[in-house]
Amino acid sequence: MKTAYLDIETRYEGTFTDQRLFKDFQHHRITVIGVRVVDGESDAFIQLVGTDATRDNLLLVLKGAERLVTYNGRSLPDKVKGYVGFDFPVIAAQLGVVLDREFTHVDLCPECWRRGLWGGQKAVEQNLGLKRLLPGKDGKWADEMWKQYEVTRDERLRTEVLAYNQEDVMMLRRIEEALQNR
Repeated sequence: MKTAYLDIETRYEGTFTDQRLFKDFQHHRITVIGVRVVDGESDAFIQLVGTDATRDNLLLVLKGAERLVTYNGRSLPDKVKGYVGFDFPVIAAQLGVVLDREFTHVDLCPECWRRGLWGGQKAVEQNLGLKRLLPGKDGKWADEMWKQYEVTRDERLRTEVLAYNQEDVMMLRRIEEALQNR
């Protein structure tokens, strides 16, 4: 089964308040879309960065995927708490495609809730005993680093954000596998 694991990084352009940050989908600009496509023995990782993060490019990367996997990515309310997530609503607002209406979607966040695992992706990874290569970073960090990159054009900052996004994406499969063994 061809499965695509997906995570985005964004640059927030709104007025920061803790309450609005994750619900203000219109003011998040996609900086990176990371996608790991696993199809049998084939395993590929693709990043759409900056102006390459378009609807056409994303749909091309996802072509033939039988299911998408995210952590807190859903744009449709989950059946546990009735919440929407983050990634797909931002993609819908910016690229005009509602991915969980176009593809079968597994959001690991409510799957974790059903098993008593609460918190963001990094907290769940810790609870599952999964170790990161790049600990101590989060979406806010990625936002700040991208903003610094835009000002300085320091490629090291861009590279760090891309590595962070790649690790987020790769950890999705590890979470999925850990949940299957739980």
